[in-house]
Amino acid sequence: MNVEFLVNQELNDGRQLFITEKEFKKAAKNEDEFNSFAFATECFFSYYGLDTFINAREYEIIRQELTAGGAVIITVIEEKYPRSCFPEVYVSNHNRLKKVEI
Repeated sequence: MNVEFLVNQELNDGRQLFITEKEFKKAAKNEDEFNSFAFATECFFSYYGLDTFINAREYEIIRQELTAGGAVIITVIEEKYPRSCFPEVYVSNHNRLKKVEI
């Protein structure tokens, strides 16, 4: 699976994974592709101190929100007071961002 780690971007200081719809949907039918996706999210989250990854149930929720030609954007939000970090997932369908509740 081709996953882009974006840096120096305007949205959330560049803390993002970007996955095209075509690449993202590869993981639906291929266990190796899903494991690659899960590993990428685990590495991304652990870099920011989170001990989590996106599991198969959460993957399906995201996949159902994604339309042809879209993209998935996964980001880490950091709050200063109280200090905490948490992931957020968005889909971009027809250039419109939609937050996905997982």
